[in-house]
Amino acid sequence: VGDLWADLGQEQAASAQAAEMLEAETAERLRLDKEVRELQARCCQLQQQKDRLEMEAMESRMLRSADLNGHLSDEDDGVGGSSVYKQKYERAVREAEMTRRKASQQHEEELEKQLLARKATEKRLTEALDSLEEGRQAVGQWKRKAQKLAAELQDLKLLVEEHMARNAELERKQRRFDGELSTASEGMRQERAQREKVQREKEALYAEKLSLEQELSAVRSELDSQHDKLGSLRREMDELSFSSHGEEEVAKLKRGKQELERKSREQEEELEDLAGQVQLLEQAKLRLEMALEKQRQEYKREISLREEEMDEARAAASKKLRNLESLLESEQEERQALSRQRQELERRLGELSALPPPRDPQVERRLRRDLRRTRALLQDAQQRLEGARDGQAARALLRQLKNQLEDAEFAKTAAMKARQGAEMELQEVQCQLEEVLRTKNESEGRCIQLTREKSALQMQLEEMEEEQAELLKKYRSAVQQMASDQKAMAEQNQQILDLESEKHHLREQVHDLSSKMDHLSSQAEDSHAVRRLEAKVRDLESRLELEQTSKARLESQVARLKEQSGRLQEECEQAAQREHASQEGCRKLQRQLRELREDCASLQQREAEAHQRCHELELSLENAETDLQGTKQDLKLACQRIQDLQAALEEDLDSGTDLADDDSESDSDQDMDVDSLLRRHGLGPHKMAAGDCSPVLSRRSSGSVGLSLSRSNESTPSGPVSPDATEQRGNGRTLYKDDQLVDV
Repeated sequence: VGDLWADLGQEQAASAQAAEMLEAETAERLRLDKEVRELQARCCQLQQQKDRLEMEAMESRMLRSADLNGHLSDEDDGVGGSSVYKQKYERAVREAEMTRRKASQQHEEELEKQLLARKATEKRLTEALDSLEEGRQAVGQWKRKAQKLAAELQDLKLLVEEHMARNAELERKQRRFDGELSTASEGMRQERAQREKVQREKEALYAEKLSLEQELSAVRSELDSQHDKLGSLRREMDELSFSSHGEEEVAKLKRGKQELERKSREQEEELEDLAGQVQLLEQAKLRLEMALEKQRQEYKREISLREEEMDEARAAASKKLRNLESLLESEQEERQALSRQRQELERRLGELSALPPPRDPQVERRLRRDLRRTRALLQDAQQRLEGARDGQAARALLRQLKNQLEDAEFAKTAAMKARQGAEMELQEVQCQLEEVLRTKNESEGRCIQLTREKSALQMQLEEMEEEQAELLKKYRSAVQQMASDQKAMAEQNQQILDLESEKHHLREQVHDLSSKMDHLSSQAEDSHAVRRLEAKVRDLESRLELEQTSKARLESQVARLKEQSGRLQEECEQAAQREHASQEGCRKLQRQLRELREDCASLQQREAEAHQRCHELELSLENAETDLQGTKQDLKLACQRIQDLQAALEEDLDSGTDLADDDSESDSDQDMDVDSLLRRHGLGPHKMAAGDCSPVLSRRSSGSVGLSLSRSNESTPSGPVSPDATEQRGNGRTLYKDDQLVDV
């Protein structure tokens, strides 16, 4: 995101700079247009002044020729002299006519050149305006793209925030899962402590059971003794049935009988209460088992929902990651397109900046000085007509060198652009490689962490399996012990039933005894026998109470053993559930580890692809650098050849300037003609300042380095000299043939 912001800022700065450059270029264009109009007005004034000077020169020539004709007619009366003067007059007339035609033709040519220059200027101005409009459109497109990038960046931020929130939610769930795992481990430790406690209680119960068995054997022995005593009592009752007792003993026996009946009813009520409590406990146990099963199902459903949420979160995260990767790829493509557009706009700005700069007086003076040095080249150009073909070859060579120079510069710019693009791609690839390496390191660290967690969970699973095996062993032993306890309980229940039957039998015996006592009450009984019977009845009541207390104690022990067996079953079920949950967690961690390994493999593949791409870009960059070096060498050679050619031309020019020193008097008279001639040939001050030196170079390359200044007392015609021209020099005067004047 920071890189995207930085690129966006660079693009905005580049667009602002381009807009400023385009505005400056527009202002420069307007100023140049104004200067062109001023120069055109000045050119019109100079043309009018030149026409006026030509008319004055023609009038002066006509007057001088008329004076010369009159003077010749006075001095020479011969026919030969008149014919010579007549020929001179006709030649002067033809010269004036040719000069007039040439002046009009030059005027028309200058007008055409001005129109062409104006059209070219207007065309360049329209091109500059078009390029300015294109630049503005490009700036608008860049602004729209920048807004689009900002919107996409905002969307990307929202996606990243959502992804971060999702990651925070997943981390919170992971922490909650870790907390649940720690609570489960704590529960395991508590269960282990409870199992140890249950084992100790079981051992205590086993010892208590042994004591109860001993007590039961003692009760059985007591029952046997009671049976013996009952038999003896029966015998005594039989004996008493045949004896007579007193009424007092009978009343005591009745009261004892009523007391025994009351106690028996109370014991029956207590037995009924105990049976109701046993039923209530069984119902509570059933309710607890149902609630436990319901909680187990809810826990399983919650675990399945959590796993589904984790899978959905993982799928959503992977989908968002793919979407982010596609968005990043599209952003990179758009950045590349923007960089290409920026390079194109910079190229256009460079072309616009290569246009002629504003007028400079120093440059004009320097160019005028150069023009004064080269005016002899314009006056005596026809002396080198034989070397025209060589000049054409030199011009062709110069054009070829210029073309090569332009090609080399274009190749250089293309190579620089390719190098910049390759460097940018290399930087992007390096950034991608760093990101891939960082992601790889993170995934490796996470993989190592998950491996450690997996090993820890495997150790915990092994410990839990060992504990489960121990629990199963203890459960089996507890089940066996429970079976033996149940068998013992069944035996004790049978003993209780036997005791109840014996109790009932004893009640019947008591009833029989009471009936017998009622029967014997009518008789006179012995007081000593009655007291003995009362003592026996009290003994039987105490024994009955003892049996009832032992029965209640045995029932409470049975209930406690049932409760302990139910608790052990619940603990075994909970241990099985925890084992299943730990196995599910282990499988889930294995699946996550497998997914991380797949991600690591894909990241390694992407890293290899990035290395391959980086290597290819380095090779392409090396090739571009070699091409650039070759192009630079070619450019240096071309520049060296151009410098050598210019040095040779300057040496020829310096050697030819010595011939122009004798004719310095005609320099001031011919400045205006030279300026007008330069403007006719497209070598005005403005164009020379713009760097348009091709006419001078073409004349230099044509081999026209010889200089000669023609001067006459009658006129100062300057024109091309043909190879067959003959010159007669004497007294500072040069004569030309008629065909030479016609050529002029």
